[in-house]
Amino acid sequence: MWYVAFTLGLFGSLHCVGMCGPLAIAFSYKKENTRPQNIYAALSYNLGRTVTYSFLGLLFGALGSFLFVVDLQKMASIILGILLIISFVFTLDLDRILSQHILLKDYYIKVRKLISKVMENSNQYHPFQLGMVNGLLPCGLVYLAMAGAIATGSLTGGVTFMFIFGLGTIPMLFALSNGYSLLSPTLRLRLRSILPYVTLVFGIFLIYRGFAVHMPSELNFWEALKNPIMCH
Repeated sequence: MWYVAFTLGLFGSLHCVGMCGPLAIAFSYKKENTRPQNIYAALSYNLGRTVTYSFLGLLFGALGSFLFVVDLQKMASIILGILLIISFVFTLDLDRILSQHILLKDYYIKVRKLISKVMENSNQYHPFQLGMVNGLLPCGLVYLAMAGAIATGSLTGGVTFMFIFGLGTIPMLFALSNGYSLLSPTLRLRLRSILPYVTLVFGIFLIYRGFAVHMPSELNFWEALKNPIMCH
């Protein structure tokens, strides 16, 4: 799963460049700073995002571990995969749909207010703190990674998946924050359309994982007691 997490972050960051690139530059790059200072700020900002993603991985990994205990983890993986494919087929905007859901609407309103407050006073915060707040922004790519964290079926698996996912998003945003014009503004806008295809591929992967991964349906303690392993 780890190479999947890094690949998801790396290719998904092409979407991030178009969506969050200006925010990354505003939070971690200053003309008056020296190049080493800007590099340090960019690293701090991106590590802050990764820490927040790891915390989210802890929460959703816990959910996955619960599903594993009640023997629903494979089913959850398949259902998540189907939902992702449906969102691709009907070109659904995950950010917009989830932000309007009654259970999440208040949360997103509070996050937007927090982001607005932080942006207004960004000079008062360390780039690491700004990155942690940025990690809370509604983002379809992060939702995909959360689905991956659930599919790991464990706390440590969820944290590790989201951490490696965060590392995968760093190269492109780090380069952008430090003024490396790897992509033209027009191309960055066009790359926003890549997320639906990432969604499709990851949905197929989750369905495959749900059918292919063999998980024990029960723990046969009584069988183990009746037939103990004997050492000769």
